[in-house]
Amino acid sequence: MNIHKKTKLTPYHRQEICHLYHKEKITVTELAKRFMTSRLTTIYSVLKKVRLNLFAPLICKGKRYKSIGYGIKHLAKVKNSIEDKLRQQAN
Repeated sequence: MNIHKKTKLTPYHRQEICHLYHKEKITVTELAKRFMTSRLTTIYSVLKKVRLNLFAPLICKGKRYKSIGYGIKHLAKVKNSIEDKLRQQAN
């Protein structure tokens, strides 16, 4: 499972929030304090995802970004932009 570096909650923590909120009847404010996250952006979005059964992070489904051709074309653009900058600095 791919989780970005700055994530505050793992899928296990999300399930725990769901359990505490629905079974133990702990308030959103207390959950935010316990997990040291924002109440509005993090806890409410987790509860929304719980209703949709999305405990794991979503995976990019775009075939364009997974293809080798896209990577090579992007690499060529980066190479050209670096070469242009070096030419400008040389002048």
